[in-house]
Amino acid sequence: MRALILALSLLLVACATPGPAPGAVQRLPDTYAVNGRVAVKAGQRGYSANFQWQHSPALDAVDVSNPLGQVLARLELDAGGARFFDADGKQDVADDAESLAEAKLGWRLPVLGMRYWLLGLADPQRPAAWSAVESGRILQQDGWSIAYPVVDGHAPQRLTLSRPDLEVRIALYGWQIGGVPAGGVDKEAKP
Repeated sequence: MRALILALSLLLVACATPGPAPGAVQRLPDTYAVNGRVAVKAGQRGYSANFQWQHSPALDAVDVSNPLGQVLARLELDAGGARFFDADGKQDVADDAESLAEAKLGWRLPVLGMRYWLLGLADPQRPAAWSAVESGRILQQDGWSIAYPVVDGHAPQRLTLSRPDLEVRIALYGWQIGGVPAGGVDKEAKP
């Protein structure tokens, strides 16, 4: 169970009132917050959780919760490294989130890229390739394939991350950019 909580927190983010998706962005905003649901398939096992991701220049904070809204874990990322807190407040620390994931789970998860990928952006400091497909577009970055369905002028409401050993489906809602609810679809999405 601890591995599940860590995996979900390292990938994403407390159940909250749904809100609109933001307009398409061209660069990483200084601040944003988004709620969502994540479904992870690793081999024959599947996991799901709710999350809230809050981004600022100094800190990315990811809260993972159960369907009733109880926070199960929190991940904090800043220039000093990564901190993971379980539901009991026990803390684990690493230089970076990917190292923390590798130490706890045995594989590296794309936490740093996620702050961009949630918005439909590639991490500008890493090689990336985009391709158009009939159903939307696909980003290839850091060994991951990130599929985005067609969205008319809005940041993603859904995305699917995949690699041979792992698939992560994410549904996003309740967007706030710069502390203000952003325009878009006003409904809760499901992965």
